[in-house]
Amino acid sequence: MDGHELITGSPATLVDRLETIVSRISRIDRSEFAADVLFREELGIDSLMAMEIIATVERELSIQIDEAEMYGIQTVGEFTYFVQERFRTTHG
Repeated sequence: MDGHELITGSPATLVDRLETIVSRISRIDRSEFAADVLFREELGIDSLMAMEIIATVERELSIQIDEAEMYGIQTVGEFTYFVQERFRTTHG
């Protein structure tokens, strides 16, 4: 199943997939991923983890993300919104 098939059902499916990816890489329980939680300060996501998250999201959802775009993203909610918008512009 590719990323497009995975997400076309509902935005909640995308959120679930992103939380799974971040949880797997960071080893942080998904219950900590409220929209207003800060990636770096509260979850401790460092630049190496962020790069791995980006690479995994790109591969699994068939989208392209410029790492420089991620520097302005601070919260889980901002990341989710960014990926949703990128997915929509890439896959229609």
